[in-house]
Amino acid sequence: MGRIIGGSGGSVKEAIVDNDGQLLVSAKSHAVEEWYSEEKGFGFIIHARCHTAAASSGSLLMIQNDETTKRIHITREYIDPMTLTPTDLIITQVKNPTTITGGTDISTSTSVGIIQKNFTSGVVLNATIKQSDGSSDMTFTGGKQYHAFPVSSRTPIQRNMNGTNILGKNDVLMFGWETEGGGNATNAEIISLSINIYIDEHS
Repeated sequence: MGRIIGGSGGSVKEAIVDNDGQLLVSAKSHAVEEWYSEEKGFGFIIHARCHTAAASSGSLLMIQNDETTKRIHITREYIDPMTLTPTDLIITQVKNPTTITGGTDISTSTSVGIIQKNFTSGVVLNATIKQSDGSSDMTFTGGKQYHAFPVSSRTPIQRNMNGTNILGKNDVLMFGWETEGGGNATNAEIISLSINIYIDEHS
């Protein structure tokens, strides 16, 4: 009896030659992000409890890809507003802002920031992560906005990005916010962001 195990991409294939000389083949499929996390240790969560400011717009979270040979794929976004006043805000996603001011660098934080999905993996993500918090509000100018969607007070939402938001070397993804009516938000209200990502080796 012989056994062959192999696979690539999002599948694991197994073939067995039984005692009668027959070849039996089976395959197990994984979601792409599951495969990258389980098989390679390339899955991560970027998490921060971000603060609003007493302004009509601002920033929540910045992700910059510092990998030299890997791309960052955004797969899922978990956005959990606490109490908001006004009760509705617009969240924006912006590619490569022209300028970024302020924010707290949490790239090497031991409590928030970058979390390895596969706890047994030693793979490290090279990225710069900044958040708006009680120490430093973050703002930005320019860039290309490609998503804008509402969030309401104490109403969590999930967004499936299917791994199609891809950050190459030095690319920046900014999560911003705006008030709907142009008035000011309330300072230091909290929006929790958990961004699921994986990295690949094709950059």
